[in-house]
Amino acid sequence: MSKPATAAKDWSDVVRGAKRELLLRAARDEFAEQGLEGATMRGIAVRAGCTTGAIYPLFDSKEAIYAELLKQSLVALDAYVAEAVAAARTPEVQVEAACGAFLNYYLDHRFEINLGLYAFRGLKRLGVGKPSDDELNQALWKVLERIAVPLTELRGLKPAEVRPWVALLTSQMIGALVLQIAGRLDFLDTGAQTLLRMMLAQCLPPSTARKGATAKTARKSKQ
Repeated sequence: MSKPATAAKDWSDVVRGAKRELLLRAARDEFAEQGLEGATMRGIAVRAGCTTGAIYPLFDSKEAIYAELLKQSLVALDAYVAEAVAAARTPEVQVEAACGAFLNYYLDHRFEINLGLYAFRGLKRLGVGKPSDDELNQALWKVLERIAVPLTELRGLKPAEVRPWVALLTSQMIGALVLQIAGRLDFLDTGAQTLLRMMLAQCLPPSTARKGATAKTARKSKQ
């Protein structure tokens, strides 16, 4: 390929990427206000300042746009959780770090928790088509594996046995997130991080260090 042709292709890719990002930003606003069900391609086009026809070379449906936003969100979440886990040295600390990062990421990115739950206009069972749903579920499991792998080792579980534990932790974290975002934990004088610490104390087996500390405390109390 000649230099002029290469330059033209590079420029075309830059323009296409810029258009794509513009549409995704416009779609965030449309979905936040209308939800997946109420959003329209026309509404996204109006917010982006383009025609509806300009969207279709990039995305063939609003579901495809929603799926792309959710995919980007899960990639960012995974990177955030992975960084936290990388600094942990034991399975117990890895589970705590992964759960803490999961919780903190969504507390800092509240649009994305609504995005992941399809909850902009109330909780409903929605999706973006089976192929995309399957791909997104795999991306979510990649994140949750950062909890599952050390938890498997910590509790001496088989890979298939750890999934209910991961489901328990995830459902409790999501519940705590929703309650905190809605301001329903304030009157109880608690927060999502406090609930997470309590939950982990119940779910994780006592470490050797904790057992030793407990025994030491018990001996002191007898003296």
